[in-house]
Amino acid sequence: MCTSFVYRTKGDNLFLSRTMDFGFTLDAKPISLPRGYTFLSDVDGTSYSGKYALIGSGKNLGKYLFADGLNEHGLACASLYLPGEAVYSKDIESGKTNLAPHEFLLWALSFCKDIDELRDILPTVHLVDQKVELLGITPPLHWMFYDKAGNVAVIEPTDPTFKLTLKENPVGVMTNTPSLEWHFQNLRNYLHIVPQQKTSTTFGQFEAHPFSQGGGTLGLPGGYTPPERFVRVAYLKETIQEVDTEQEGVTSVWYVLKSVTIPKGAVIKSDGTPDLTQYTSSMCVSSLTYYFTPYGNQRITGCKLDDDFINNSSTPYEWDILQTEDILYKER
Repeated sequence: MCTSFVYRTKGDNLFLSRTMDFGFTLDAKPISLPRGYTFLSDVDGTSYSGKYALIGSGKNLGKYLFADGLNEHGLACASLYLPGEAVYSKDIESGKTNLAPHEFLLWALSFCKDIDELRDILPTVHLVDQKVELLGITPPLHWMFYDKAGNVAVIEPTDPTFKLTLKENPVGVMTNTPSLEWHFQNLRNYLHIVPQQKTSTTFGQFEAHPFSQGGGTLGLPGGYTPPERFVRVAYLKETIQEVDTEQEGVTSVWYVLKSVTIPKGAVIKSDGTPDLTQYTSSMCVSSLTYYFTPYGNQRITGCKLDDDFINNSSTPYEWDILQTEDILYKER
């Protein structure tokens, strides 16, 4: 599952946002990593010491595993599932940077300033089929990147030769299987969806008037499948009223995220367990602020990758997030 999209305010505040939909309890939280954070690849034991500080949602599994994040130069990334289409090599390739799929996001944000640098270095990367011990599987991932210049790119590891390439994403939305190009073509089925109200129509001697408001959105998909979520977010991000400031942008982003947020019990997997939105997050690449909301608490928490941490910190920092509902009760 999962949905991601990019959004820009009139004041040029740029956001990459996502829902994290998963059936296995991740207990992810915002984590900041300093420059020089060192990790060993699960594939071949190679040691990597990151050039750039970063912040994102992750989990400490002996080393940090991230599902999304942004670095000190404003390069942001969200990893999502691409089941049935992602392919990885079974073998290490000599002379290449051999990484497990779950390590790629951390590596990219640790060493690339922007999408142009990522494009240049990508031919050196070789993804190897390597399980995440906690999950017991190799997650079938694809990735969407966004940078301070407003560039959007997607990597979908579907080439049977294991070559990785950047795809342009003019829509600025990504969900899950099928591949990105299929979702683009599917949008052609929804050209009739508009925010304006429909006019009345005459059938014989009867003039039919629309029911209340929202007639132009009749047919907008409302389910939780990847195609439905892709169309719904593509429509909302294009039609939601433009705003100026970063704070207003966060509000707009959260309204779009709510449209694809899955409450516990609405989607049940084949093994009988629920697939739900464990958290929603948004990365403002302009201010280097990571916004986060867990399932159990609808408050938005902002965690900034500030200059002091970037320049002076040498240890990771795990942000404490209240997991239960934080309700402001008022008295007369």
